[in-house]
Amino acid sequence: MSSIIEGTYKLLSFSLEKENGTVEYPFGKDAIGYINYTGSGHFSVQYMPRHQQADNWKGVSYFGTYEYNREKDYIVHHVEGSLFSSEEGLDKIIHARVRGKSLKLTCPTPTAGGKTEEAATIHFEKQEVLPPVTVF
Repeated sequence: MSSIIEGTYKLLSFSLEKENGTVEYPFGKDAIGYINYTGSGHFSVQYMPRHQQADNWKGVSYFGTYEYNREKDYIVHHVEGSLFSSEEGLDKIIHARVRGKSLKLTCPTPTAGGKTEEAATIHFEKQEVLPPVTVF
């Protein structure tokens, strides 16, 4: 299952854009983390604030299998396990743009009422050399 998305990516930023246009950084502007996509079709995601507060732990961690559609710029994360058990078994459809070493994921974030009021934008940089790519 070799694809251009395979590899290890380091988190550069995680932001939330609200309906009113304001941008927030729920894990701080210096958040840390990685996302990994394997050739066998598995992925894992971890990101968190660089500095945790002992009484207010934050972070995201989940894993499973994935499908990537390069032509339509989206990826589906089939969640097998997560820090948030309500996400287990979900298929997260995420806009995924890969350009060189850059990976940008954009996904709506539903509120408790089920209404989408914000979108998460997550920027990563690939941590290994990409092989030459031939586009047909």
